[in-house]
Amino acid sequence: MAAKICSCLGGGETQHPKYTYSRLSKPSTTGIKAKYNVVVIGSGYGGSIAASRASRAGVSVCVLERGKELQPGEYPDDIHQVARETQVEINTGDSIIDGKLGQPTDLVDIIVNHDVTVVKGCGLGGGSLINANVGLDCDRRVFDDEAWPKAFRDDLEAVNGVDREHAWQMLKPAPYPRQFPPLTKMGQLKKAAKSVAKEVLDIEDIDNVFYRPPLYVNFKDTKSNHVGVPQEACVGCGNCCSGCNYGAKNTLIMNYLPDAKNHGADIFTKVEVEAIEKDCEDWRVCYVTHADGNTGEERTLRADVVILGAGALGSTKVLLNSRKRGLNLSDQLGEHFSTNGDTISFSYDGTDPVESVGLPPDFDKRKPVGPCISSIIDLRSPQKALREGYVIEDSSPPHMTEMGYSILMAIESHVSGIDTFPDKSLWEDAMRGLRPDNISRTLGMLTMSQDKAQGKLILDEHGSIVMDYPNIGEEKNFELVNKGHKVAAGSLEGTFIPNPAWGGLFAKSRDVKSVITVRPARLE
Repeated sequence: MAAKICSCLGGGETQHPKYTYSRLSKPSTTGIKAKYNVVVIGSGYGGSIAASRASRAGVSVCVLERGKELQPGEYPDDIHQVARETQVEINTGDSIIDGKLGQPTDLVDIIVNHDVTVVKGCGLGGGSLINANVGLDCDRRVFDDEAWPKAFRDDLEAVNGVDREHAWQMLKPAPYPRQFPPLTKMGQLKKAAKSVAKEVLDIEDIDNVFYRPPLYVNFKDTKSNHVGVPQEACVGCGNCCSGCNYGAKNTLIMNYLPDAKNHGADIFTKVEVEAIEKDCEDWRVCYVTHADGNTGEERTLRADVVILGAGALGSTKVLLNSRKRGLNLSDQLGEHFSTNGDTISFSYDGTDPVESVGLPPDFDKRKPVGPCISSIIDLRSPQKALREGYVIEDSSPPHMTEMGYSILMAIESHVSGIDTFPDKSLWEDAMRGLRPDNISRTLGMLTMSQDKAQGKLILDEHGSIVMDYPNIGEEKNFELVNKGHKVAAGSLEGTFIPNPAWGGLFAKSRDVKSVITVRPARLE
């Protein structure tokens, strides 16, 4: 039975076709105490882990999250619901297009600046709600960068040892099981891996290059997981990035957050922290509430310890606001912003089926698309410089985006497409490019690489966070990645289409190579 969207967005329980889920959060209007030992701002990975560990230590803990709580069965499942759950802030310096849409509690949070666009999650569980599930270890050479604090670099044995093991025990990453139905898109990426590995690493054997990465996905039905939450097994619908309505995605509401609540933490949603202030031995946390489209007056609570876990943008915004109110902070605040070298491009309308677009609720479970990402081409090598390494992953856009995806690809194939197969006509009629089978033969390729982390986060005159990273799209890693993507598209006999914001329609219209990232970060 397919999951259905539940209209219950208040307290109590949500109804899922198979399991019942209890609310983790409390209404902000009832129950926020005047003081806690620990206040955690944000409920993404950093905030949720901190809340769990602090609660287990026996101290009083309060978690404050700007977004709302959505449980399985409540995530958007058609284009209208996606639109209602999307907030967009455009701040490019162009008064004609700049502005805001949506509510500050909407699930999908998009910030568009001149050189960088960020797509991130907003809700209880942060980015884990709509990410692509991959739990990949980084190249250990990343930690050699002296931009990392010395205390952190001195503790790497624990970070990569016991700390990583603790996280793995809670998040339980696992690769797509070999006993599950085969995935067409995985076979196509494997085909591409042979050409890309030869071009980039000059190797023929792809056993250590192409593999199934660990995913934060549950592949075994369970009535009660390790923290007492029921979870279905993954059904392979491919809609991970619009929120999992089956409860199979190991988001933070399936592990760390219920663990924190089980150990006494108070969790509040629709609460946005504006700033923190030092008051003698205490911290004063200044916040506003969001309810029914309205923002309340600023209130405060006190804490012995404040932990900022609101992401690179959210935490920095709180700190920048706090500095404006007099908090003494480093002049490096906001520096060393990175896009994680994120890149997306496409092999459009190749010769063989790819079947990568997510599926509607009534799909045939015997013919799954699989998780959003199911396989990887790992081009990181100790024989190559750190900044020359990158990974390529397959991708599945949610089913409700298929029409927009098809139109964009048909247009981009004419605007920016590079015909990698000479027997195909690139400039064929645009309407012919909208044939359904074209998109079924299209592979989206996601890449993480190494940019120079030379961006800066600042506040504009309206108090909005702005990513200032001039000419990031000109950095060498993006050229390297697109060269590899073009080889992959050629191996599939598809038209290579670069990121529309970097080399396509949007880039050409604005005369800027812009970058889209779903993993904004700061080295500090």
